[in-house]
Amino acid sequence: MQQDYSALSDVQMEKVEKQTLRTIVQAIQEYSREAKEIFDNTWAEGGQEVIVLAEDLTRYALEVAEIYAINERFAGFIDYKRVRWMPTVYGLIPQVLLCDAKASTENNRDTLQQSQLTMDAEYVRDGAVMKLKAGVQPHLEIEGTNGVLRAVTTSIFVHFYYRDLETDLKPYRELMAIYIMCLPHMRLKHIYNPSATVSFFGKGKESTARGEKERIRVYFRRLKDMCAWRLQTLEYRGGEGGYTVPLWSEQGGDATFTFIGR
Repeated sequence: MQQDYSALSDVQMEKVEKQTLRTIVQAIQEYSREAKEIFDNTWAEGGQEVIVLAEDLTRYALEVAEIYAINERFAGFIDYKRVRWMPTVYGLIPQVLLCDAKASTENNRDTLQQSQLTMDAEYVRDGAVMKLKAGVQPHLEIEGTNGVLRAVTTSIFVHFYYRDLETDLKPYRELMAIYIMCLPHMRLKHIYNPSATVSFFGKGKESTARGEKERIRVYFRRLKDMCAWRLQTLEYRGGEGGYTVPLWSEQGGDATFTFIGR
């Protein structure tokens, strides 16, 4: 039974990440009706409080998505962190699942802090090559009875796309879609970001006047063009009993899936 992710091929690594993303998409789909009710009707002072709301809803959704847990804790600047055993056809792989929530009136990109960056990033800005070092470790070492286990890091981002209704009455905003994105592991950089001109990254939004650290943007369309399944979109279209439309996106198109609502 394989337990060391480093022995997996790149193709197998991607399948582990894909399997992880499927679990997260299923969990959020099943919670999407209640998430919209809370998101639309909870008062928030501004955008930062809306992000906190998104963080809470993401944690609620993922409470039911747990696999066999590993009793290990660590610090980090990610909303949801779990160490667990990930069942795969290759073996029971120890995994660090990182899941961060975003909320925005934009639906085309996310801004990441360096501490959330999964690989050394390169991109072109105004004709110049820009670089930013990864802040996420490729794995977490755990002492096991037969030696050290390396729990592979898998990074998921949940993006709540909404429209602000600018009213003092409920509903305060309209949640229109939830984007779920799986960023590639560091060892897959040669596939997704081999050079500055082949990249889904871009300049982040930070204030040098306020002394903010450098950030980076991930552009949805660029990542999806590279690998369709890495960005999933759950849309609220009405007529679905309050749930998002259960669609899974692959290179060949979208396919519906069955779910059990919460």
